Amino acid sequence: MRRGALVALALLPLAGGCAKHVPYALSTQDQQRFGGHVLRIALPHRNPAFFGLDDCTLYRAETAHEEIVGWTKVLASDWGQDTPKFMTVCTSQHVKYDGKYLIADFCAQAIGAGGGCAGSGTYRSRTGDVQGWQILTGRGWETLPKN
Repeated sequence: MRRGALVALALLPLAGGCAKHVPYALSTQDQQRFGGHVLRIALPHRNPAFFGLDDCTLYRAETAHEEIVGWTKVLASDWGQDTPKFMTVCTSQHVKYDGKYLIADFCAQAIGAGGGCAGSGTYRSRTGDVQGWQILTGRGWETLPKN
């Protein structure tokens, strides 16, 4: 009886480390980096896609075995065209999926500027990959130049 109790106590710390696996869980570091700016898109018969926003930059999660293993930059604000990035701040960023397109919206403002977005735009993509993004202009949707 006493030996069985000792074996049970010895195995107790191991049982505590056997928490249920949560597929595609964000790490603490990713939670801090992206805050509430993470979008999960559930696709039929495919793995879900994850996108995170940080400082007017959109990242796509790289996944393997139901884990997020890294992030790839897929889109970023143009940071004010004429203003260096170090003199610009991201004042708003949004990402959504409308069932057909991934849509991202950025507003980067020059420090000390009176208002408005110096580096901004509304962008869309069917895949969320690095290539194939379009920007909304006064003439409609235009394909961004390839990197």
